[in-house]
Amino acid sequence: MPTKPHPIEALGSDLREPATLSRVLAGRRRELGLTQQQVSDTAQVSVQWLSEFENAKGDFGLARVMRLTQALGLSLAVHKRPETDIDRVFRQLQAAAE
Repeated sequence: MPTKPHPIEALGSDLREPATLSRVLAGRRRELGLTQQQVSDTAQVSVQWLSEFENAKGDFGLARVMRLTQALGLSLAVHKRPETDIDRVFRQLQAAAE
């Protein structure tokens, strides 16, 4: 039986929506058995902000997100993602339009 990849590994380099990051970090909090209050205290954010973040409601400051990832023992990395089929299709459409 194949094993499911770790949620963070499953994301790979494809964090295209804030909701994806919100789900991963909420899952990590639950995996660690932490309450929103415990994480909000450590990350220096309000419980309300954390709840809204975990439910992908609103616009979230990068500094707060970085403190949250640190509080959960994670880090964020930015790197060029591999080209996908849809990228090639968009490039062809763009070239045809020029």
